[in-house]
Amino acid sequence: MKKISVVLLVVLSMTCAGLAEAAKKKRTRNANRVGPYGVGLVGMSTFSGDATENEQALEDVLEGFDFPIRNLSSETEDTDIGYQITFGYRFNRYFAAEFGLVHLGSLETTARAELDPGEGFIPTSVSLTYSAGGPLFSAVGILPLSEKFELFARAGYLFTSSERELGLTIDGDDNAFGSAKGDSQDPVFGVGFAWNINQVYSIRAEYQVLDSLGQSDRTGEEDLTVIGIGLSVRF
Repeated sequence: MKKISVVLLVVLSMTCAGLAEAAKKKRTRNANRVGPYGVGLVGMSTFSGDATENEQALEDVLEGFDFPIRNLSSETEDTDIGYQITFGYRFNRYFAAEFGLVHLGSLETTARAELDPGEGFIPTSVSLTYSAGGPLFSAVGILPLSEKFELFARAGYLFTSSERELGLTIDGDDNAFGSAKGDSQDPVFGVGFAWNINQVYSIRAEYQVLDSLGQSDRTGEEDLTVIGIGLSVRF
């Protein structure tokens, strides 16, 4: 009976030690959060350039048809929804590298009027649209505040594919005047925070800045900011 008690005591001690070690590993894994992960982020892109010249240029296009014209106006939609899909690897508590595919939405300037080509006034509009996106490579520095919350900063390069397209709509029928496409490499900077719901899922919020985005001699350049929120999943 004494031998059995000793054996049970040894087994119990080993079991407790194993559980303690497993708990320690779990805590360590949760604190460091090392390894691969994926992120899906949806953001609001805001283009900050002055669109006055583009608006005037499009109004000039409508007036250049040399038809009777009325109710001429123009406007610019400088915000749009974009998205980012990212794969990352966290090397330690403080550093990660990420590769993502980014679409930043569109900047659209439109001039509208009613033109009379001889059979009465018909609604006519001309629009100039700028869109951009591409692969993004980033280094991410991380500052853990606690087991649940972290701050991070991003420095990366976006290999940008941009397009500027001119379109005409006459009485509801769309016609494309033409477009220009360009490629560029543009820096991306961002700051954000993460809320670690558990060891697998985290909620992210991030503010990004992109300056002089696009190829200057083809599509022109645009400045924009992105405010986004997304979900991170550890593999």
